[in-house]
Order: sequence, then C-alpha cells, then structure tokens
Amino acid sequence: MKKVVYILSCISLFLSCSDKDVYKAPETDLNLLKPYEDMEVVVPEGYASIVKLYDDTLAICSYSTTISIPTFRASRLGRASENSPITIENVKNENNYYQGVLNTWQVVAFEDSREGDYDYNDLIIHVNWSIRENNYTISVQPVALGSSKKIKLGFEKMDGNISSVNEVIVAEDCRKELFEGREGFINTFSGKGKVIINNGKYKYQKELAKQSDDLRCAVNWFIEVDGGTRLYAITNNPICLNQEGRPYGLIFTRIYDEYTYCNEKGERCGVDWFLYPQELVNISDIYDFDDYMKTGDISIFRTPKEGFYDAIGKGEPMGKEGLIYCPNSLYNVNLQ
Repeated sequence: MKKVVYILSCISLFLSCSDKDVYKAPETDLNLLKPYEDMEVVVPEGYASIVKLYDDTLAICSYSTTISIPTFRASRLGRASENSPITIENVKNENNYYQGVLNTWQVVAFEDSREGDYDYNDLIIHVNWSIRENNYTISVQPVALGSSKKIKLGFEKMDGNISSVNEVIVAEDCRKELFEGREGFINTFSGKGKVIINNGKYKYQKELAKQSDDLRCAVNWFIEVDGGTRLYAITNNPICLNQEGRPYGLIFTRIYDEYTYCNEKGERCGVDWFLYPQELVNISDIYDFDDYMKTGDISIFRTPKEGFYDAIGKGEPMGKEGLIYCPNSLYNVNLQ
C-alpha cells in the first residue's frame, strides 16, 4: 500500500510541475544595456578621422576601421535636440602624424551570487582602456569590495571575430591582489572612512597583443565565486542575467553627458562615475532600476535617492570651466 501511495504522490508531483516552466528565459533586451555599440569609420586616403562625442575625442582613426562608441540614444541624453552627439572630422595625416587609438573608461559593478541583494557593490572597479592597432593597454583601479567571498576577476577579449576569444585573468583573489589584503567590507558602509587603494594609482596594468586592427572595446567581464561559479557582467549573452532578468554585473562607460569633475591636473573627468548603493541597499531603492532595465536610460543614475555611498565627495573648485576637484574620490587616478 505504501508503495502505491508513493507512486501516486510522484505522479501528482510530476503533473503539478509539468504546468510550470522550470526556467523562463528573461525577456530583457540586452541591446539596451550594453555599454558600447560598433560604428564603422571610413577614412579617406591620406587623412585621419577624429571621432568625437560632444567635445570629447573618443578615437583617432588613421585607417578605415570599426570602433566602439558608448551606447546612447539622443533622446535619453541631456541634449535631446541634437540628431547625434557623434561627429567625425577628417584631417590631413602628413608623415603619419596621427596614429589609430581609442581611449575609454568603464565602471564595472558586480553581484557575487545568482540570487543577490542587488546592491551591486560586491566588487567595483574603475577601468581604463587604451586600444591601438596592435595592442590593448588595460588599467584597473579597485573601488569597493562588499563581499566576504574569494572573488576571481577576468574578462574575455574578442579581436574582431566574436568566435575568437582570449581569456585574461586580472586577479585570482581580488581581496589579496587588488585590495591589498584588507579585511572586511571596503568602501560600502556610509560613515566609515574611505580607503584609497594604492594611493589612487592603478593597481593592475597590462599590455595585451591584438589579432585584428579594429579599435573596439570588445570584452566580457566576469567573476568566479563559490569554487568556480562564473557570473558575467552585461554581455551579448543572456547568461549575464538571472531568472528574474537582473544582471549579475553592470558596466557603465558614460553616465553623464557633461563634465562636473576634474583630476588634480585640472583635466576633465567623471562622466562615468557611479554613485553606487551602500551595503544591503537594493539599487531599486535609490534609482528607478526597473525603468533602466526596460529602456537603457542611464540618466537615472545621475540623481540618486538616499542610500548611496559617497564615492566622490564634495570637492573644491579648480577655477577651470567651473569644474570641481575631489581629492578623496575613489575614482581619481594618477596616470604617472
């Protein structure tokens, strides 16, 4: 009798589960969230093309190529009346004075589990890419560590062909290698003093060879936790989302469309700075994150509600174009 009851209960369980999807693929449109899109630049013979976003030089192309530009929609940025903030100027390239280069910044912010608390401060890094015809130079500055787990950090680099992937490991143990082995949570609790890692200089810097001559920032950032579980930040692949459609990691390359801040040299900076949530504060409590997921509108990250960590600081006027220098900003980087 017990055997019959057991079989019937199994059948009942199977029937009840058959009406439910065990896994429902997220409906999130990843194209709205990707930090970059590709743009073809055709360079006339004997010239170089200078590509600008507003007044910023994004790339200098000495040959026809594909470059990465920040994903944007003119209607989403502050200067919505413009058809496109991207301009291209062709200039004579006598004696090969201009060399092909693309410079870009990223903020990468991770959750450390498949079902996280969505404060996106378990690991935050500030990244600079200098991309040329023959090589990449990547520089990483650690910003925050809100996880007690051992975190491995790396990225997949794709040269021209998405099927040609080269994996690079930045750190086997982020706490030990990037955050100087400091204990506890770092730069996530409001009221605690900021920890400036490596005196604001890059903690990791490496030059990498390229297999193609394009100027694309084609990388997939990932972390590994819990003995090998890999979690990707926003990529072309839906594996970067959990079943709720939330990303495991965010990548920002241009939150603001105007400069407010500068570095100690007075040079403009800060369009990619991210005021991230404090420890255990859900990102949806300080930003309209659901709207961001539906629209890709990064302008929501300009005006946080209470609950964010002040990673920048009030700063002091520099007397140049009304810019403010923040000596204790976690994002300041000394290039020398």
